[in-house]
This record gives sequence, C-alpha cells and structure tokens, in this order.
Amino acid sequence: MPSQILIKRLQTVVGLSEQDRTKLANMPHTVKEFTDGQHIVREGDRASRCAIVMSGFVFRQKLVGTRAQILSIYLAGDMPDLQTLHLPLMDHNICSAGPSTVGFVPHTYLNEILTDSSRLIHALWRETLVDAAIHREWIAGLARDARSRVGHLICELAARLEVVKLLKDASFYLPFTQQNIADACGLSIVHVNRTIQELRQLRLIEWERRTLTLLRRKELEELADFTPEYLHLTAGATMGASSFGSRP
Repeated sequence: MPSQILIKRLQTVVGLSEQDRTKLANMPHTVKEFTDGQHIVREGDRASRCAIVMSGFVFRQKLVGTRAQILSIYLAGDMPDLQTLHLPLMDHNICSAGPSTVGFVPHTYLNEILTDSSRLIHALWRETLVDAAIHREWIAGLARDARSRVGHLICELAARLEVVKLLKDASFYLPFTQQNIADACGLSIVHVNRTIQELRQLRLIEWERRTLTLLRRKELEELADFTPEYLHLTAGATMGASSFGSRP
C-alpha cells in the first residue's frame, strides 16, 4: 500500500505522531503498474491527485525539441508531483523508468489532513525543499566533466537507495539505458558509453544485467566530487513528537 511506504519515508526524516500515521494509513488510493517509458502524468494534464512511487524508478521529463531531458529521478517513497497540490497544471511529463508501481492519492484528502496537522505540513514542505536542493546540485553539475557527471549520478542514486534499504552489498537494481543516463547528465549517448567504459576500466563500477555495483565507492565519490549533504537524508530524523502538534 502507498500509505505504508509514505509513512516509513516521512517517519525516517521528521517523525510522525500516531494521529498522523493513522490519517496516512486511512488515505484513499488507487495503484497502477507501469511499463518502461510509459507516461504516468503528461505535460498539460490538470492533476487532481498526487503520485507515490511504490517500487521502481520514475523520471521527471521535459521534451526539448526531439530530446527528452530528464530533470529528476524518483524512487520508492517519493512523491514526484507533490507540487500539483498547489500547481495542478503539469508543465512536464512523469514517466516510468523500467517497470514501476505507483499509488495515487486524491488532492482533496491530502488537503484535508494537512489542515489538521502542522507536522504533516512540515514533512511535505521538507520534501519540496529537498527536491529543490537536488535540482540545484544537478544544475551545478553541468560544470563538471563527463566522468564526474555520470559518477555523481551513480553516487546520488546509491545514497538515496541505501536509505530505503535498496542498496545491498554495494549493488542496486538499475533499469536505466545509456540514453537515460545521457538525458539526465546532458551528454550524448556516445559520450556516456565512453564514460561508463572508463569507470569500468578504473575498477570503480560494474554494470551487468541491470545491476550496478560500486567496487570502490569512496574513490568514485572523490572522482565525482560527491558529498551527500544536499540530499538531506537524515536531517530532522530525531525530532520528537513534541516539536509539532496537530491543530485543535
């Protein structure tokens, strides 16, 4: 159920009261399976519900001429269109990368429970701010060379997947094509292919049959100039229930 995934994620970073957990557990929802490249929400749609990624990967994507530029990547527990609570008109696409499972929750219910809980408001506002921080890092990454760009993306995915227990023995499932990597890093597919071969030759990664393994993670992070602070993966995790309250 999408509620359990969302509760687990928000509990990790801000903590939730019993009342908040109950409201999230009771939220109405639908669940849909998507195939690789399938649109979840299209540019121009007016959203009336928010998506919650239950499994797999999801891209935020914008068509620029004939090329699909990947703007951000979402994984289990993420809400890729949270902004539609206030900006319902979609100005980009949301697509599945490989097979994915996505839950949908009506805006009406989310708005209802948010009016009663300052903690939930804080939690979802924090999600939006972290999303913005990742966008800033991606923009800054345009100044990096190809090896650093690709390496940085790999390190980011590993760090985020580790938090949700999807990094095992330094390996994770990665259904992306080299074209996906190119579209996310602002590189040509030829350049990405060459860069991945270089990272393999340096014995920093292995990427076989949709499984990517970090062979020397620390060295890859140094090459990519990666530090995880911008992901804010644990900030606020120890906030007690008294930090926020439900409104009377």
